[in-house]
Amino acid sequence: MNPRAWLLAALASLGATAAIGQSPVEVNQVAAGVYVVQPPAAMRFDESNAVVIIRDDGVLVVDTQTAPSAARAVIAEIRKLTTIPVRRVVYTHWHGDHVQGSSAYRDAFPGVEFLAHANTREDIEKRAMPQIEEDIADTAAWIERATKALATGEAEGKTLSDEEKKQISGRVERRTAHLAKLKEVTEFVLPDLTFAQGMDLHPVSGSDGNGDRAIHLRHFEGHTRGDLVIHIPSDRVLITGDLLDDLPFTGHGSPRALVETLHSLEKLEFDVIVPGHGRVRRGAEAREHLRLTAELFDSIVRQTKAAVAEGLSVDDAKKKVDVGGLRSHFVTDEASERYWAFFVNEAIARAHDETTGKVEKDP
Repeated sequence: MNPRAWLLAALASLGATAAIGQSPVEVNQVAAGVYVVQPPAAMRFDESNAVVIIRDDGVLVVDTQTAPSAARAVIAEIRKLTTIPVRRVVYTHWHGDHVQGSSAYRDAFPGVEFLAHANTREDIEKRAMPQIEEDIADTAAWIERATKALATGEAEGKTLSDEEKKQISGRVERRTAHLAKLKEVTEFVLPDLTFAQGMDLHPVSGSDGNGDRAIHLRHFEGHTRGDLVIHIPSDRVLITGDLLDDLPFTGHGSPRALVETLHSLEKLEFDVIVPGHGRVRRGAEAREHLRLTAELFDSIVRQTKAAVAEGLSVDDAKKKVDVGGLRSHFVTDEASERYWAFFVNEAIARAHDETTGKVEKDP
């Protein structure tokens, strides 16, 4: 690690708030019987959105957050909205911030059924627990280093200013809370029902209420190999998981596939986009965000391919690829400012690996 790199990482994350299970959540209705339960905006890249769809035959929930405590905060909001029990939970993909709270739903709603793409089940089974164990170890090690620096007043041989101490102290507090959330997760609930391309939940027979709506689950790739989108045509609502966030991450997926996916999603009928992270967008703004996101990743893919043709390394490609013209759309506050360079560089690295044939069929 470069000198003081751990400190810079701490400062880059300044402004993050407490975990969703310890902070008020925001509940927003996007259609009749369709609600989005979100973390505070400042922590949107650290915790996922949940979507609650109330049907006459039971509630369907999309994604389960980082830990059981976070999921219980969402469940508390569901109980305020309806007395109908949660019957189905859909995973949009395997990453921990979308599946690690699942045991809370199984405990609260016996008989609840979990749905996902077949690849997502396989990835949860093989990768989820090793990933969380790695996250716990990394987080604990960071806290130990930061605590030592605060005690000595130095980091990598340089004296810390009072402002740096204050910032690191706040980050230690937040990381400690996050570590406690990770340690809550002792098991993962595997999907009960999986599919290869998609499935439809049909309107409830004889229903004249919210149950009278079809829900389409469709498989696309870009963020992982098992991504799902949930489309409610009658309400013109599109739930994208992490394929279309405020600022999508493709470090574990395929930038090329993401571009194709976004162009495919553009053809669907929707007025509302609910992302895996970030705010709900409506109307022309939703389609503009989709278009500009596709443009961003298409530019990254094309420029990286040209860089590879010139024989440039990953690090040199990161220096040459320029998507600054699109930055103003995506960087609108402190949180997006913190993540912009990291997310773009990860996309360039992944595109470089794809172009040079280093990427296997990997989640």
